[in-house]
Amino acid sequence: MIDNIEYRELKDFSIYDALEEVQRDSWNMPDRELVPKRLIYATQKSGGVAIGAFNDNELIGYCWGWTGKKDPYGVFIYSHHNAVKKQYQNLGIGYNLKVKQREWALDHNYVYINWTFDPLQSNNCYLNLHKLGATCNTYHENYWGEMLDDLNKGIDTDRFYCNWILNSNDVRSRLVKEFRNYGDLINDYEFHTIATEEVDSLLEVTNINLNLSFPTIFVQIPHNFKDMIRRDKEKIVDWRKKTREVFKTYFKRGYIAIDFVIDKKNKTMNCYHVLHNNNLAKD
Repeated sequence: MIDNIEYRELKDFSIYDALEEVQRDSWNMPDRELVPKRLIYATQKSGGVAIGAFNDNELIGYCWGWTGKKDPYGVFIYSHHNAVKKQYQNLGIGYNLKVKQREWALDHNYVYINWTFDPLQSNNCYLNLHKLGATCNTYHENYWGEMLDDLNKGIDTDRFYCNWILNSNDVRSRLVKEFRNYGDLINDYEFHTIATEEVDSLLEVTNINLNLSFPTIFVQIPHNFKDMIRRDKEKIVDWRKKTREVFKTYFKRGYIAIDFVIDKKNKTMNCYHVLHNNNLAKD
């Protein structure tokens, strides 16, 4: 963990050149995919929010969003970027940027922040669903169309559209590190929607179950998305197709993604989305 990281709202246009560099560094984003600095600045000047993370006055990350309005949320902040330079990743900076964005939104009387993320990227799932307490029951196929950065090239850009209810009891509890333990359920494969096997150290789907009716169920995903893209992109394409069917089926039946679990045992790392259906829980 790096000490003395400073977080502040980006109001001075002179710093906005650095936002494009953070995009390049964080995501290996080709220039044609960059969001221009002037567009980010325009949204900030129009009531949106851009918050930067600074290490000794160097901008090392930022979180950016703007005002949106759609049913059933009403007015909310749509958070489009949460980017941190590679050498500073996995140090809690992305988490802190989202927390600062939440503080800003509450100060400006917003109830919700929404954003999209890839349900196959375990690091993002863990941050968004587990640590921050966002939820999701909306799945979009190929939401962004073809993208050319390292994590998306050649793969359909399916996304969760998640909802962060900023002052809910669940979100407040997550931010003080109060989490539910799913240990008993997760060890019972009766609650699993996906069966897997490991081949050449890469996880493959062997079967999916679309007929579960328990209040809480689990959807496994690979823990090593980036490694799988590098070694065998076709396996990720297969994961995309199979999990797309699972999520769309269960969301349609009233399930909501409420958490994300990383289960470490026997020198392996297993990652699971936690889906819950309140209506079934009441039966």
